Amino acid sequence: MMPLNDEMVVDSLTAFASLPEWLAACMMPDRVEAALRRHVPEIADGRVRLLSCTPQRLRAKGAQWLARYRLRVDPGPEGGEADVILVGNLWPPSADLPDAGGMTDQPVAADAPFGAAGWSCRLPELRLALHVELADEALPAVPSLVQPDPAGRLIESVLRDAGYGEVKVGSCAPDVVRYKPGSRCTVVVRMGYADQHADRALPDPVVLKTHQGDKGATAWEAMRSLWNTELSGSKAVTLAEPLAYLPEERILVQGPVPGEQTLKELARMAITDGGDRALGRLRDELDRTAVALAALHGCGAQYGRVATFDEEVDEVDEVITRLAQSVPALRPAARPLIARMRQHAGALPEDPAVCVHHDFRPAQVLLDDGSIGFIDFDGSCMAEPALDLGRFRAKLRDIGISVLAARGQPMGDAQLADNLGLLDDLCEGFLAAYQRQSPVSRDRVLLWETCDLLTAMLHAWTKVRLARVGPRLIVLIHQLRSVRFDDRGSTG
Repeated sequence: MMPLNDEMVVDSLTAFASLPEWLAACMMPDRVEAALRRHVPEIADGRVRLLSCTPQRLRAKGAQWLARYRLRVDPGPEGGEADVILVGNLWPPSADLPDAGGMTDQPVAADAPFGAAGWSCRLPELRLALHVELADEALPAVPSLVQPDPAGRLIESVLRDAGYGEVKVGSCAPDVVRYKPGSRCTVVVRMGYADQHADRALPDPVVLKTHQGDKGATAWEAMRSLWNTELSGSKAVTLAEPLAYLPEERILVQGPVPGEQTLKELARMAITDGGDRALGRLRDELDRTAVALAALHGCGAQYGRVATFDEEVDEVDEVITRLAQSVPALRPAARPLIARMRQHAGALPEDPAVCVHHDFRPAQVLLDDGSIGFIDFDGSCMAEPALDLGRFRAKLRDIGISVLAARGQPMGDAQLADNLGLLDDLCEGFLAAYQRQSPVSRDRVLLWETCDLLTAMLHAWTKVRLARVGPRLIVLIHQLRSVRFDDRGSTG
């Protein structure tokens, strides 16, 4: 087989080194703010003071890019500071505008005041068409999860149906810990029970989640399957008790997973510190995480969906195809690596499928005084164990290179080499700890890891994460130059 570090494969990826100016500009707050001041009359003449503009999302979808901005404004005598959410489309230069005349000649809709329902605007120099969003239509359950009274009534009903007896909620305090507009929201609810004489120890906090689409149903199926195995009482890994899934509302209710910090937080701290003590603790927790992951893979749970590497590469190829609609040069730039990964996948035997987390990364690992907890099973499926291992290693590398990039200083050759060498060592230690618990094909892990590093670099493009494009390309190229496959399909 041809190696992944072939110069044609590596050199072609330089096309991904920087985003085009028309795309990057829409994630620059000062550029968007200047356009709003120019084209929105209420802001231009001072009736409304624009205090800040925060780009929250810019994501590729077909030939379009979906945009979302949070404006902090002072509307004047009528009230204090407020947030206004603007959503809409960025139209790339390769796409025909739906109404070119309107984009140029009438930047603002005249039939609605700024911030009200029906208001919209065009920012022609940025090729942005925006309108006001008054509610997250993809997540209609969010309002009922963040208010104490409806959240308390929901939890009380769920706990009674789950066998906790005649539970009475006295008070609750919802806290939104994660919110991705249009995608998902996670609310941690601190509980105050009026009656502690329940049939079982009452959960505190209770976690409420809502997802766009069917991810909540997937998580519910996976969590129930895992809870019915020995893992529900395992010392190797702690899982949340699945309490309920309400399909019409798309609300998932689960118990808590103790955690003082995430493994991602520890990794960032330890890699930034760089000292033996901090890195020693990180290595210990990586070893515990590997043991916990092997326990998950070996628990015998069964799911309906099966994920394969071929399907994963197909999805990556589809992302590149979408990007190429806006930036055509990216299609030929990615083709050599895609072809080489398919070639290796066909030659390297797969390990038997097990129940996998699927989205396994350090942010999904909770650390609690020597205990390990796993969260977020909304992608769970059956697959070879290399999927979880490779994805985890890829994300650990991304965390490590991001720490270096976040310092805001040029990455010198020696500093970069030290960082990449440390990440190699941490990833190898994690894989070795897993292999002491369960056999796995090292080559398949490297293959999944390489694919995930490519995916991460592509997501820096599709989500227009300007600061991550360069570092992720560096890590991907380092991987390609370092990977050595055993054509016999080695298993540790």
